[in-house]
Amino acid sequence: MFHLKSLASSIRVIGQRSLENGFHTSAACSSVFMKRQKKIDPEIAKVREIRKRKKLEREIREMQKHSKKVKPVDEIALDIKSAKNIHERTRKQVTLTEQQADERTLIAKEYCRSRNTQMRHDDQWIRQALYMQKKALAELKTLSPHLYEEAVKNDLGNLPHIIDGPALTSPVKNYDPPDGDYVDTTRTWT
Repeated sequence: MFHLKSLASSIRVIGQRSLENGFHTSAACSSVFMKRQKKIDPEIAKVREIRKRKKLEREIREMQKHSKKVKPVDEIALDIKSAKNIHERTRKQVTLTEQQADERTLIAKEYCRSRNTQMRHDDQWIRQALYMQKKALAELKTLSPHLYEEAVKNDLGNLPHIIDGPALTSPVKNYDPPDGDYVDTTRTWT
């Protein structure tokens, strides 16, 4: 501790002496690598400044031109391999004769009719089943109210009720799922 105090006081004394003598030393001024700046003709400096400004303006224009480009969409972009044989992969426009067009229209109408008929039959069958059930319950109610109450009561034994919720345990480490992992390959655009 005593050594540090004496060292600090000697540094203070040396610093005061250098200020009293009137000289000042700095590492930056006495560097070997520092160059003196040459005086340049103002016209030449002005021309250089104009060139720099034009170059920067040109670069800014180029950046603005490229910034307006739309993000590429992979589904729309056509790769070179597919573009070379595109004539082989395009189908020719098929022109149907009037008879073929009429046939297709008749087939579509017949299909719609059959679906409509099937829907009406299913609806009628469901309505008839519900009507018969109500009629049977009404008759049962008049014959035996006790049996009616038993018939109307919900029977949970016939319908197994099993619910599997999320587990409260943490996931198993190093588990290899059977279907593989999901790897997000979506590209981000900044």
